[in-house]
Amino acid sequence: MFVSNNAAPGVRVVNVATDKFKTDIIEISVAVPLDENAAANALLTALLTRTCKAYPDFTALNAKLDELYGASVDSYVSKTGDAQVLSFYARCLDDRFALDGERVREECVKLLLGMLFEPNVKNSSFGKEALATEKRLLINNIKAELDDKQTYALKKCTELMCSGEPYGRPACGTIEEVESVRMSDVYAAWKNILKTGLFHIVAVGNFDAGELSGIFAKKFEKIDREPCEINTVFLKKGLHFKRGVEQFPMKQGKLVFGFRTGMEAPGDNISAVRVAVDILGGGTYSKLFANVREKMSLAYYCSARLIESKGIMFVQSGIDTEKEKQVSTAIINQLDDLRNGKFDDETIAASKLALRERFTLSTPGMICNWYKSFILNDEIKTPEEVADGIDKVTKEDICEAAKKLSIDKIYMLEAVESEAETVED
Repeated sequence: MFVSNNAAPGVRVVNVATDKFKTDIIEISVAVPLDENAAANALLTALLTRTCKAYPDFTALNAKLDELYGASVDSYVSKTGDAQVLSFYARCLDDRFALDGERVREECVKLLLGMLFEPNVKNSSFGKEALATEKRLLINNIKAELDDKQTYALKKCTELMCSGEPYGRPACGTIEEVESVRMSDVYAAWKNILKTGLFHIVAVGNFDAGELSGIFAKKFEKIDREPCEINTVFLKKGLHFKRGVEQFPMKQGKLVFGFRTGMEAPGDNISAVRVAVDILGGGTYSKLFANVREKMSLAYYCSARLIESKGIMFVQSGIDTEKEKQVSTAIINQLDDLRNGKFDDETIAASKLALRERFTLSTPGMICNWYKSFILNDEIKTPEEVADGIDKVTKEDICEAAKKLSIDKIYMLEAVESEAETVED
């Protein structure tokens, strides 16, 4: 069972009390608008978990973590709806397994708070060399994503589909934006997230809900908070159909369809949409897998992916480039069959079972990620509540949800021959 408290304006603490695990986890996520400051925010996120004022170098920080039975702290950046989400987390041994009554959990919380509220900053600088290192690492990560052609194709379709919407931006900015970030930008980003960011703290383990909420309330009491508003753009239907195409020297083409789901707000008809998307392109029972990939042998892979926080769906496939028209026709035919109810009760049961299994959270990290996903939602639902909603979905609900799926954009990454030998991604 979880408890949710508002510790300060725009600061929500979600405590999931459990003694099922040997480790505890606490994650502080901060939602800010996904805009031109994305690169500075991403660099800040990495810099904050390198060191802090109490442990100003790697040696001191690692020694402290070793003392805490090998606890770990880290950070990452993602996007949820039209928000960029900066996440900082600590994993540690539960106090029940520590020696001599040591309070490992409390020390980890202090360490994480020290990184966020008392960073290793001198004269408004996180350190020239530290920033240069994080820039290099972030640029390498962005390049690695571009080298993965499946990820690249999805990214390009997203940009094409959500052009002019915040979601069309990369979560960590572009290489050019990263290169242009100055130290003053990073320092300003730190001040900005403390003042305007939407904080969503999730703790899983033997944390005390009231105590934890009190700790964060005290941390924010001296900060003049002006929490930002993030209103994700939901389009019921695509405005203008468009096809994008590029060519790369590789062996396998990448075809991506971008759909609007008909959702007009977070959670709108979500249970039916989940099942419809899953039957279209989820597991081995799905129409795209069973027919386009297996029966027709038109694709190396073909699946559907729902982005709930944005109300969009992608159908991704790896194909022989010359078969694009055949594959596109086959995908649309499978969607039409879904709309017209050409699927049986066994498929519905398989989909509901698979979806319910996804809601079975077996690790602290999985539980943390579940409750973190509600960062922009006023209401938080348990996995059991969501699973119950799935169980109530009827065949008619699925067909109606499928009828609302509308093609917005198509992106084709065409494979072309190269004199040099290519390695398939």
